[in-house]
Amino acid sequence: MMPDEKNGRVFVVESTRRDDAVRTILLIILLIVFPPAAVAVHANECNVHVFISLLLILLFIVPAYIHGIWYCFIRKPRAVILA
Repeated sequence: MMPDEKNGRVFVVESTRRDDAVRTILLIILLIVFPPAAVAVHANECNVHVFISLLLILLFIVPAYIHGIWYCFIRKPRAVILA
């Protein structure tokens, strides 16, 4: 037996910080490979920003990366009001 098991103590590690770090790393990798995929993963849906990112990647490469970085890391999400 380990010394902590004898005393009945249990240690719980919070995984929220680790989950946030994994999500951020995933978004960075997706931004490098294909910005519209990062926007879609961040949004959890296929919204107008995914289509904007697709259009930008087809026409202009650099603005697609700028839009992806803005959408995933800089933009403040709107508050959703359910009536």
